[in-house]
Amino acid sequence: MHILIGLIVVAVLVAGFALGIRLQRGTTPPPLPHEQPRRPATDRLPGEISEFRRAVAVPHLDGARRLSPYQLWGRTERVTAADDD
Repeated sequence: MHILIGLIVVAVLVAGFALGIRLQRGTTPPPLPHEQPRRPATDRLPGEISEFRRAVAVPHLDGARRLSPYQLWGRTERVTAADDD
């Protein structure tokens, strides 16, 4: 009984490898190096966004009460290239 189960498992594994090889042969090969897409001529990575934010003064409260994060939302101002000079 154990031998029969072992043979079935081996047959399923061999069939899986054979099917994988057949499917692999049917796919297109990877592109050659000269067919690869070129990066744009910028110094940044694609999709990278850089911006600098200047902190706005945080209101001072007494020591017993503190601001919650949702009360600080939107308390920065964007710095453009013209403002940074």
